[in-house]
Amino acid sequence: MQNFEVAVIGGGIVGACVFSELTRKGVNCVLLEGASDVSNGATKANSGIVHAGYDPQPNTLKAKFNIRGNQLYPAMCARLGVSILQCGTLVVSNEENRANLRVLYERGLQNGVQGMRIIERAELHKMEPNLADNIDVGLFAPTGAVISPYLTCIALSEEGVVNGGTVITNFKVDKIEKNGENYIISAGEQSVSANFIVNCAGVGANEVNALVGARQVPLSFVKGEYLLLDKSQKGFVNRPIFPLPTKMGKGILALPTIHGNIMLGPTAQPCEPNDTTVDDEGISAIKSKVILSVKQPNYRKVIKLFAGVRVISGDDFVIEKMPNSHFYFTAGICSPGLTAAPAIAEYLVEKMHEDGLEFREHKFVARKPYISTVDMDKKSLKELIKKNSAYGKIVCRCERITEGEIIDALNSPLHPTDVDAIKRRVRPTMGRCQGGFCLPKVIRIIAENNHIPPENVQLNGENSKILIK
Repeated sequence: MQNFEVAVIGGGIVGACVFSELTRKGVNCVLLEGASDVSNGATKANSGIVHAGYDPQPNTLKAKFNIRGNQLYPAMCARLGVSILQCGTLVVSNEENRANLRVLYERGLQNGVQGMRIIERAELHKMEPNLADNIDVGLFAPTGAVISPYLTCIALSEEGVVNGGTVITNFKVDKIEKNGENYIISAGEQSVSANFIVNCAGVGANEVNALVGARQVPLSFVKGEYLLLDKSQKGFVNRPIFPLPTKMGKGILALPTIHGNIMLGPTAQPCEPNDTTVDDEGISAIKSKVILSVKQPNYRKVIKLFAGVRVISGDDFVIEKMPNSHFYFTAGICSPGLTAAPAIAEYLVEKMHEDGLEFREHKFVARKPYISTVDMDKKSLKELIKKNSAYGKIVCRCERITEGEIIDALNSPLHPTDVDAIKRRVRPTMGRCQGGFCLPKVIRIIAENNHIPPENVQLNGENSKILIK
């Protein structure tokens, strides 16, 4: 049984931030994830927006950690070597709702958002030519940004590993026992021990809490469905475009991804904890509501439908310590949870330090970003291919991903093993054809690299075979 100072349960963005923060302070830490890869829950299926901070009610945890997280993201992304599109965000409205827009502006000032301004019609439509004709006024927040949530989560987890941490996947925690000063954390026959536990299990937060007798948090689950458009629609919008928010959320928006796609959504429907289906009702809701902010998108260019589940606990985040213990837990980390995650991690790690967790001098090791041949100039690419011909073999024609990039991803610090894990790292099967042409080649490369038969290659973890012999 491996022994650690801290065990973080849950490999979403909050858990990955906590894991990275701990390892950079020299703490012997393990990240336990029940799925076959990190970033396999809500983190892989959200809008990827680093929110400016005008939406949360003042003096809440959401407001506090949103503002701090927004400040941390640019330097964090630079350190990780992942992209951040610092494009700002827009909330738009007609003249009749100008007063409601002003409420957001005043709330943002109270929360400490920097650089916001109200923009009038002429400038607004120049910034975003595809706004709906009835849009008259907007709130621009320049500190808003867009990231890849799943790649950022993966990068944080990799950073933790190269700095001495351990990630264990397929570890579905089903038992926690106290053994003196330590906790014994088990998943079937496999166990680890740790002095501190941080529960970042998302939809499974209450199940983990129950294993140690921590309080059950009131949770509800809301499904958000999305439509993803092909890269040919790049420029339809230049930044996230929000309608005025309602009590159900921030509404149906249109936004660019860092990879050049356009995303529409999300819906907000009560659901079961793991319901990621997309149905006609959700698609219709997106189509009927997105045109309140922007002109009609070209739905012939939709290449992907997907959904994520938001976990909500009342009106604020839950971030607590179980009394008389070293057990910390988070729950209800819905929007702006992605933005808040680095700040939540900073807070939790400091609280553990105050509770006796020792920090040590540590020589930081930078995580190595993935090679992107499509972003290289011809001379550099030619030199790379001379060194390794695999970088000259195109596998995914839509995204122009090479065999060399896929092999690199397979041998990266977390050693991903299935097709979706490789997709989240270097994007094969993410283009217009959604794997129609490249999937057989991706399967072959995974099989050869991992020395397994092709029929044993999984799509996304256990019991998701693609080929049947």
